[in-house]
Order: sequence, then structure tokens, then C-alpha cells
Amino acid sequence: MSTERRSMLLMITFVALWTLVEATAANLLNRYTAYQIVWTRYAVHLALMLALWGWRDPASLWRTRRPGFQIARSSLMLVMPVSWFLGSQSGVPMGTTMAIFWLSPLMILGAAMLFLGERVSPLAWAVSALATVGSVVLLTPAPPPRLWLLLAPLAMGLSFALYVVMTRSLRDEPMRANLFYTAFGVFVLLSPVLPFVWITPSAADISRLVAVGLLGYLTLLALDRAAAAAPVSVAAPLCFLQGRHLVEVDSAEAQAVGKQVDV
Repeated sequence: MSTERRSMLLMITFVALWTLVEATAANLLNRYTAYQIVWTRYAVHLALMLALWGWRDPASLWRTRRPGFQIARSSLMLVMPVSWFLGSQSGVPMGTTMAIFWLSPLMILGAAMLFLGERVSPLAWAVSALATVGSVVLLTPAPPPRLWLLLAPLAMGLSFALYVVMTRSLRDEPMRANLFYTAFGVFVLLSPVLPFVWITPSAADISRLVAVGLLGYLTLLALDRAAAAAPVSVAAPLCFLQGRHLVEVDSAEAQAVGKQVDV
């Protein structure tokens, strides 16, 4: 199998797992804040890595030549859900949020050219552009209460695009360290907020939260491997495979966020 095909297969795996993570988390948003769910996801991610490798060679988890770059990349995984949550709280229609978010494959192509020097094929541009138009038609975006609120979904899409491109630039670093820093940065940044939003989960919800964490780890593993296998412009258009599946999931999440705001 060529590296390009391997990257594409891994990207398909990534979007399938991402859909499962979102579907599981959407059910939890009726009872817990997005911040608690995100924090728990990465706490489980870290616990899994510590259980697998921490007892044998703990330094391998954080050994990297680019710690600052790793932390900066990790913060993007916090910017993305926080931007979604703030946009939803502020009244940005979910269709609008997702229509802007699905500019992210085009953002990946542009950032890959700018920062990685990749040569993006005309086919990749054409497929991504057509899929973007299709997303707009499917999602029927509406204007938010104030136009500046569009910055939230724009930050959401841009943070995802930059995360993918920065992951590609870390392909020569140990993947174990890449995955560790992704979770560690979010965990540390959210920990001071947690006492103010924590709700003790039920036994059944603990299993769901753990599932989100385990699936989230596998999701990021697939994305990291896809980015390492070939230039990100090769597989970026395949992100759109997820878009259709997330329309109903995101609507459920929006309703859950609305309930949180009402409370």
C-alpha cells in the first residue's frame, strides 16, 4: 500500500471514530458541561498512556525536542470545543457554526502550502471546494445575532486546521510524545476551571465518559498516523466524509447547550 493510500485510509478511520466520540458526548451534554466532558476525555487519555507506558519508561511520554511547539499545538484542542461552546451560548445557529467549520479542509490545504511547502493538487482544491458548497447547501446557515460572533466558528475551524498541519510538522517526533502532549496541555489548562463546573457522574455515565476518552485517544492516534504517513493535503478532503453524519449530532449538542444556558 502506498503512503498516500495509507494516509487516506487512516483519515477515514479518524472521521469514523470522531463521529462516535461526538455521538457519545452529545448524550452526556444533557447532564454535564462541555468543559467537564472535555477534561474527563483527556484525563482518560492520559491515564491510558500512563497505564501502558508510564510504569516502564515514563520519560518516553514527554521526551521531545519541541516542547513549546507541542504545548501550542495541544492548546488548539481546547480552542476548538471552547469556540463551539461559546458560539452556541451566544446564539450562533448550529448550521452556521458547522458551515463555517467545514471550511477547515480548505484551511488545511492553504496552511499546508504556506507552512509546510506542500504542493496541493488541483483535484484536492476542487473536491474540497465542491464539498464546502455542498455543506453550505445541506446546513442552510443563518446569520447570527451579531456578525462578530462568527469569529467563534471561524476559530473552531482554524484551530482544527492548524492542529492537523502542526501534527504533520511533528512527524519526526515520537508519536507517543505527540499524543501525550495533546492531552496534557488540555488537561492542565482546564483543571483550574473544573471545581466550578464539576458534577459527580453516575456509574453509568462514568462508563460513557471513559468511552469518550478511549475513543478520543484512538481518534487522535489515527489522525497523527494519517498526518505522518503523507502530506496532509492528500487526505484533507476526506474530512468531509464526517460532515453529513454530524448534522444530527450537532443539533443534539446545540439543544443540550441551550438547556445548560437556560439553567
